[in-house]
Amino acid sequence: MNHMRKTSYHHFLRTLILLGFSSYIVILTKSDSLQFYIAPRMMIYVKIAAVVLYIIACFQGFMALRSYWGKPVACDCGQPAPRPFLQNIGAYGLLILPLMIGFLLPDTALNSTLVAAKGINLSAATTNMTTPRPESYNLPSFPKPATSSQTLRASQPEAAQAAQPETDIEQLFQSPDEWNEDFAKMGVILYKKDRILVQPEIYMEILSTIDLFKDIFIGKEIELTGFVYREEDKMRMNQLVVGRFAVSCCSADASPYGVLVEFPTASNYPQDMWVKVTGTIQNAHYNGNDIFKIDATKIEKIEAPSSPYVYPNFEPLTILK
Repeated sequence: MNHMRKTSYHHFLRTLILLGFSSYIVILTKSDSLQFYIAPRMMIYVKIAAVVLYIIACFQGFMALRSYWGKPVACDCGQPAPRPFLQNIGAYGLLILPLMIGFLLPDTALNSTLVAAKGINLSAATTNMTTPRPESYNLPSFPKPATSSQTLRASQPEAAQAAQPETDIEQLFQSPDEWNEDFAKMGVILYKKDRILVQPEIYMEILSTIDLFKDIFIGKEIELTGFVYREEDKMRMNQLVVGRFAVSCCSADASPYGVLVEFPTASNYPQDMWVKVTGTIQNAHYNGNDIFKIDATKIEKIEAPSSPYVYPNFEPLTILK
């Protein structure tokens, strides 16, 4: 009987741990904080896991009560309870500790502290999101567009560029290979706009297009939002980075990407402040890399968005149109 009582304590503890994890997921969902840890496309699986954990917890509770009343579980199919005290602490501590951390620490978005640890990528066209992609959509290692296309745009006055026929614009964005066809099509659409609005839904896709064809977009007006990041020992007083965290599956694979911004009073904007930047696209050279920058004409402080991260989009053209 004494052994049955000890076994019931293990079942009760397992019940509490399982209910704790299930409840934590529910709390994150209700408070809209789950997005700080999991990409939207993965949330459904986490919510299903919460239901499964709850069902298993109910079964563990049933086993605990039967053991406490001295009635053995009929199937005898459960994992035997560990006997040594230290083994008990180690086994349950591995589950209880992260659960306590989750409940005790505040749920906040990733910020510049992680950027300082990982380093920020100012060349979106070299990003390599880990999610599998359809064959028609690929981000890594883009080659440069043809020099003839760059020269064509640079040699034309602004008025002539605005009046270019459709076929001439498409010639500017000829894709060097089939993997970049979608970005070439996006380039045509973005080029026709008076102002390029970097939408959060296709944030990486737009920046990748501009980075791939940056010489063609020189002088175009652009608007984007993000948090402020600054490398104090490398950037000048009039420079800052406006960035976002790109997440593929969860916050563990989050990578910071941003755009270099130059503005006379850039030093007035502290780290992690969310801003909206309006300016023109220009070429730049930073840390040995050729990138594009924004010569800002206006920087506005804004509230942090409810969904601060950006995610890969496999059909960017449907949103851009």
